[in-house]
Amino acid sequence: MLRSFEAAARHGNMSRAATELNVTHGAVSRQIAGLEKLLDSKLFVRKARGVQLTEQGTRFFHGVFSGFERIRVAVDDLRSDRRRRPVTITTTPTLAGRWLMPRLAEFQRLHPSVIVNIRTKLELEDLADPSIDFAIRYGGGNWPNTTSELLISVNSYPVCSPAFLAKHGPFHGAEDLLQLPLIHDVTRQWWVDWLLAAGVRVEDLSGGIVVDEYGLTIQFALDGYGIAMARDALVQRELASGALVRLFDVSVIPRFAFYLVRDPARSLSRDAQLVIPWLRTKSSRPHREARRGGKRSRAGSQAKK
Repeated sequence: MLRSFEAAARHGNMSRAATELNVTHGAVSRQIAGLEKLLDSKLFVRKARGVQLTEQGTRFFHGVFSGFERIRVAVDDLRSDRRRRPVTITTTPTLAGRWLMPRLAEFQRLHPSVIVNIRTKLELEDLADPSIDFAIRYGGGNWPNTTSELLISVNSYPVCSPAFLAKHGPFHGAEDLLQLPLIHDVTRQWWVDWLLAAGVRVEDLSGGIVVDEYGLTIQFALDGYGIAMARDALVQRELASGALVRLFDVSVIPRFAFYLVRDPARSLSRDAQLVIPWLRTKSSRPHREARRGGKRSRAGSQAKK
């Protein structure tokens, strides 16, 4: 019944569904009629040249289609010795470019037969999607209908370009930064938390530059437009090369971090089971003792040249 329903809904036509299933039009029609009786719901409206899903039928189709896709993925996993599918990771553009991609070359040297597919998106995708193996996301680790594991702790502090520091510095105290353009990532709370840890209480942080993607805050800092709050795991190359300079010893741990996120109802493919343990070895967790929502600061007020 479900197979006949799914095929008819996908094609919008019972005859084409019958051809796909290698049965008669009447057999498909009887199966769907039986399903509608069993569910006590009208699933299709019959049209002159096919069928159209009702509102109830549309909702039901999404669940049935997803179920068949999960079965297909499970079968593919069992056949993985003969046919391997890519391990698909969904994450943000910034984490993909600044943390994940630079490390993948090592994984592929270790496992040359495993194909890793990176999908970038700002929002958390539906991890029930059978084409996605898992996600790496920035947040509090409590997304609904998922399991999450801390992957990368974040330490945050101000950074700017050497040219910006030469033009506007030296800075003798955190309050000096209030006179300069600050770069904000969606919310100004990062700066409020850091200034408070540095001993500066602010009522209003208007002005500056506000962007909706963290990678842009770093790019604006690199280009000398202002001072950004670093997420240290994502700016290690720029700090090591001197393209960015850290300002002050004070740092805070934001409430959020990067988590490995999965759909608990789905089993991992054999290849995904190779990727996840390797990612754990590449993660940086310098503040594992910090509780979620907590923050930590280090004393000091000298700009690091």
